[in-house]
Amino acid sequence: MNNDMKKLKYISLILTATFFMMSCEKHVIEFDSRPASDVALVQFHNEIPVPSGADYNFLKIELNGVDVTHGNKVTLSSWNTIPTALGRYYSTNTGSATIKLYQGTAFNLVYEQTVTLKAGKQGLLLYDYNQPPLVVTEPDNFIPDRPSFDTDTVEYVRFFNLLRESPGVESGLLLQYQYQYTLHPLYTLEDEQKKLIPDGYNVGDATGDATKSPWLDLGAPVAFGEDTGWQLVPIKKTSYVSQGSARVDFRVKVTQYGTVGTDMIAEDNLLICYDRSSNRTVNGYTDYWTGTVGRRYYHFFSGYRTVTPGVDIVQFIEK
Repeated sequence: MNNDMKKLKYISLILTATFFMMSCEKHVIEFDSRPASDVALVQFHNEIPVPSGADYNFLKIELNGVDVTHGNKVTLSSWNTIPTALGRYYSTNTGSATIKLYQGTAFNLVYEQTVTLKAGKQGLLLYDYNQPPLVVTEPDNFIPDRPSFDTDTVEYVRFFNLLRESPGVESGLLLQYQYQYTLHPLYTLEDEQKKLIPDGYNVGDATGDATKSPWLDLGAPVAFGEDTGWQLVPIKKTSYVSQGSARVDFRVKVTQYGTVGTDMIAEDNLLICYDRSSNRTVNGYTDYWTGTVGRRYYHFFSGYRTVTPGVDIVQFIEK
C-alpha cells in the first residue's frame, strides 16, 4: 500500500470516529424528572352543596395557572372527585398555590382561593365558594397491618364532618359516625372446627343468617371540619373464594354541643335533616355502602341540614 493510500485510510478512520462521537453527543438521552418528595400531589374533592346539573359543573380548573382539566376534557361535578382514576394525582410546586374554578360552558370564574401545599399526597376539600379548601393529608404508615379473619377481613373508613345548617352557617353539632355489619353470612373454618356446619353445607356456603352487629362507633365524635382518622371496619365476605365485599350500614348520631334544639335530633339522638338522595326530610340520617376487602374509603358528609339541596354522604376510594 503506497503512502497516499495509507493517508486516505487513516483520514477515513478519523472522520468515521469523529462522526460517531458527534452522533453520541447529539442523541444523549436525559430524564427531566423530579423526586415525588419534592412536589405536591393533589386531588380535588368537590363537596360544595349545589343541585346536580351541568350548570354547576367545573369545566375548567387552574392550579397555579395550569389548566388541569386540559381544555374541558375533564369535568369536576358536584359531590365528585378528580382525578377519578384510583391513585392518580395532579402535581404542582409546594408552598402557596392559587386555585381558580370556572363553571359552565361560559367558563365563569366562580372560585379563586389560595392554599398552602406540602410535599406529598393531599386532597383539596372544596366545601364553600367563599372559603379556601380544607387540606386532607395522610400521615406516614397510617394503616396498621391488616388482620385476617378467614372468610372475613377488613376495610378502613375515614369520616369527614362538613355539615352546615344553611349557607355560610357551620353546624355546631358534634357528630358520631356509626356502622353495622352482618355477623355471619358464610360458614367459616371456625364453624367447621366447632362442628357447627349443618349436614349438606360446607365452608364458604351462605348461612342464611341476616343477624347484624350492634351499632358501633367509628372513631370519636367530630365537629365541623374535623375527621375521625382511619378506622377499621370488618367486612364479612358474601363470596368465599374472592377478594370479597359486603354491605355495611352507616348512620349519623348527634353528640350535643352547646344548646341544641330538639328538632335536630330524633330517637337515639339520630340526626334529622333534609336528605339530598331522597329529596325529603328524614328522621335520622342513614346510608349503606358496599365495602371491599382491603380498601380505604373517605366518607364525606356535607351539605345544608335545613335547606336544599340538603345533605349527603359521598364515598371515595382513597386506596
